[in-house]
Amino acid sequence: MSKRSRRIFEELSSVTKDKLLLQAAVDRQTIRRLRNEAEGIEQSTTRKKKKTISKKETYFQNLAKNQVTDISISTPGSHIDGLAKVQVKRLHKKKNAPAYENNNIKTLSIKFKRIVNSGNLKVVLNSCENYKPSTSVEHVVNRIYLFVLRTHVERPWMFSNENLKRYSEFDLQVKFWGYIFESYLGQCRHIILHWGDTMSNTCKNMGLRFKLDLRVLILREDEMVVDGATGEIARKATKAKLYADRLKSVLTTKCHLNTFLESLKYISEEDIINVHMPIVQVMGLEAKVSSLRLIEKKKYAMEDLHSFKFPRTSEQLKSGELESLINGLTLIEEMVNSLETKFNDGQTENESSMDRILKETKKKKETIMKEWLSDVTWDSNDEESDDEESEEDSDEESDNEEFEEDSDEGDESDSDSQGVNDEITNNDSDEEVVKESSPEQ
Repeated sequence: MSKRSRRIFEELSSVTKDKLLLQAAVDRQTIRRLRNEAEGIEQSTTRKKKKTISKKETYFQNLAKNQVTDISISTPGSHIDGLAKVQVKRLHKKKNAPAYENNNIKTLSIKFKRIVNSGNLKVVLNSCENYKPSTSVEHVVNRIYLFVLRTHVERPWMFSNENLKRYSEFDLQVKFWGYIFESYLGQCRHIILHWGDTMSNTCKNMGLRFKLDLRVLILREDEMVVDGATGEIARKATKAKLYADRLKSVLTTKCHLNTFLESLKYISEEDIINVHMPIVQVMGLEAKVSSLRLIEKKKYAMEDLHSFKFPRTSEQLKSGELESLINGLTLIEEMVNSLETKFNDGQTENESSMDRILKETKKKKETIMKEWLSDVTWDSNDEESDDEESEEDSDEESDNEEFEEDSDEGDESDSDSQGVNDEITNNDSDEEVVKESSPEQ
């Protein structure tokens, strides 16, 4: 080969190598770009898949995983939906609302029915200001009467639609609910109301990192015994926010209930089903009191007990909403005090040692809590994402929306309640193996 031919060959070889290196670099960039596009498509698909599952479906699915049955909601897709009448009747028999006294001041509450305009309102306010309470309970109740009535008389603009639309959750706490809850529930040294996005150590240690707007703490000699109640506050009622907060409260309360029952060394199986953990949900100027409890081994029930409002109109004051508010607070107080009593009783053996010796009977076996309780199950990928999503959802809905339980979600899948349906069906086939809880509501 001539020198000229060899030189041409070497130049061509060099060009070919550079071309191959360049092509390889281009291929690597193409592969990297395609990989990024594929990952982006996968993430987008996952997000879309998550968004197709509504908060309502997520609520009932997670409750079913945690052996909790919501016996108060019967809309399509709920645990009750699709059950036979016999099964629904069986669940309703397990309802067990705690009894509580009516602490309203009758001589004053009768006058609320006369409120038809601002003139009547001032007369009723004057009656409350001149009333001389005879008990400590009446002092507290009358203070709440005065707080609500003075707000109507002195600052009626606080209830305008425009202002209610702009109020934040913190506004609602400061302007309306905080004073009422603190006045009624915070009057005892052993009860502390803990406000503002806090987590209980009990739940934190279990990896359940839900922040709650309100925790009612029960103390004993200044040491915390248990979280006696949970509370969530939202600026207004929307479906997404309602179910998201309700789920958060139920799972957190299950964690607290399990821990509380485990702390009771001496408690009978009959008493276990009568331990109610209160749940408070506030949306705007409306509130609902519910309870979570065991109805049998490893089966929990979520039950709505009482609804009330912060009265915003003269008509609501006239129709008894202020008295209903006092009743709601009394119910919460009764359940919290009951938890304290059960804790104290559960630390001491009630059986008489002398009688056992004289009658030559064996010592009663202690209740094995592991047979009753189930762990809290929760997908951490969904954790705390609901707050922002719910706010976004709320902006898309009507500002005057009032949530109704008979929603139009008839096309939702009820697969999440299948596990609950199967359990109840199996129970029905047995011959009354499960004892009915009492008293009936």
